[in-house]
Parts: sequence; C-alpha cells; structure tokens
Amino acid sequence: MSIKYCMYQDNRKNSKRKGFWYARAISPDVVGVKELAQRIGNRCTVTEPDILAVISALVFEMNQVLKAGSRVKIDGLGTFRVGFHSQGVEHAKDFNVQKNIYGAHVLFAPTVTVDATRRRIKTLISGLRIQEAVKYDAPAGKGKAKDDGKVKEPEHSTPSGPQAGENNGGHEKDTQPQA
Repeated sequence: MSIKYCMYQDNRKNSKRKGFWYARAISPDVVGVKELAQRIGNRCTVTEPDILAVISALVFEMNQVLKAGSRVKIDGLGTFRVGFHSQGVEHAKDFNVQKNIYGAHVLFAPTVTVDATRRRIKTLISGLRIQEAVKYDAPAGKGKAKDDGKVKEPEHSTPSGPQAGENNGGHEKDTQPQA
C-alpha cells in the first residue's frame, strides 16, 4: 500500500516557476466511520456498534473541549486546537471580536518521533510509501492533464520511514518525503 501522486504543471501567468512540474498527493478513495469501525472490530473484541458509539462520543467531546479553548491530544495521533483569522486594526481600542475575528478552524499537529538520524517522523504516517498513480494524457486542444480515474501500475516508487531501502531490488530511492 502506498500514497499515490500525479504530476501537475505550474501554469500561473506571473509565476517565477511557470512551466515547472510538481507532484501532488491524490486520495481518490474515502474511508468513512462505519468502515473504520468494521476494520477496528476485525482487530479486537469490541463490536462495531460499540466502536461507532465511542467514535460518536469522541467527536462530541472533542467539540466541547475545543469550544472551551482547550487542546485535545490523542496519543499516537496528534493534537487538535482551534485557530482563527483576524483583521488588523490601527489601535487596540478599535478591535471588535465580532467584526475582526473570522474563519475559525481546527489545527492538527501530528505526533512526531525522532529517528536515529535526527529526522522528525510523523507517527501516523511512518513507513509511508509513495508511487505514481496515473499516467496522464493531455486532451486534444485543452493543454491540461486529464485523469481517466484508472490507477495504473507505476514505473517507480519512493519508500520512506523505517522500510526505506528494504527489498528495493535497486529500483527505489532510499529517501523520505518531507512533510
């Protein structure tokens, strides 16, 4: 299993990197809470309905804790906290919470470990492998890449984390993507 990527070209008019090609992670599939509960149920003796109840309660309690201004730390996963944007005012006395604060959002910081080479590894995605997902053919007259929705076998892949370099048969780089 690996993270798939596709290539895209910077076509912004005023970009200093116009024409450069970049990789973008793609996630075509979505796994919902029900499927997660089934998968968890296959790993332990807890039943799917109990798992769904716990996940539902977790979401509710995280909502309450975050709205109270606290952070939520889930060991092995990471820490959640609330952030927001604000408009600046020339004088502090002119600041109005309702007028100048907007865009509340949840910030997530994954749990990190440090390996022997002093690299920071995000625990949630340790052992991540990356490979090209799809070969793109530019549609006639459009000039943009097209995703036909079919995942084809890649010509190469890039492993990361603890498995990097293991059983690579000389075809894979021993590097880790920077996150």
